Amino acid sequence: MEIIAIKKFDELLETFESQKPGQNFVYRGASKTSYELITSLGRCESAMGKPIERLEARLIKLFKESSIPYLEHKPDNELEWLAVAQHYGLPTRLLDWSYNPLVSTYFAVESNPECDSAVYILSGCSTIQDPNKTNPYKLNKVYKYRPPYISARIQNQAGLFTIHHTPDIPFEHEKLKKVIIPKQLKSVIKRTLFKYGINLRLLYPGLEGVARDLKWLETKVY
Repeated sequence: MEIIAIKKFDELLETFESQKPGQNFVYRGASKTSYELITSLGRCESAMGKPIERLEARLIKLFKESSIPYLEHKPDNELEWLAVAQHYGLPTRLLDWSYNPLVSTYFAVESNPECDSAVYILSGCSTIQDPNKTNPYKLNKVYKYRPPYISARIQNQAGLFTIHHTPDIPFEHEKLKKVIIPKQLKSVIKRTLFKYGINLRLLYPGLEGVARDLKWLETKVY
């Protein structure tokens, strides 16, 4: 994996702009450089000592049984179920990405001001073409998946997912880059992005985003 270290915000923008057109780049922010690209399912341990495949099957089964009364639209296929489950915090074999590099940059600088952060840049992964004919549990490599409309949050974040055939192993790819943002730049970048409309009110539409933005703006909380 190529590592790029920047010293100022302009260098980060130059890195984004230098990507070749037509490569369909996607981005993921990490508030600590030590955070690996590993799925939420891969970071979990079963309370009953179940292997990861059985834990995953039980989690999604129980989620389906419990979520029906709360869903405006029942997912049409297993990939949609995984996307909805991931969106609401259930551990899955998906990783969140964005088509918008500034959105991912915001997530990289939003928290943990005492640590260097990173923005991952990925190209080259194939995209799922027919979710209705795809079994996400039987894939033999990592694919990208853009879900249908689930919430305003995913739409505003220009969100998509990668689906991981080995959810407990950190993701690596020959066309993956990692841009390191030093901790001393994080506050400056966060305020700059806020000025350009990349803020919590956009990324978390509703009262949650309003409250979190006001807390950051009007208090000494980072």
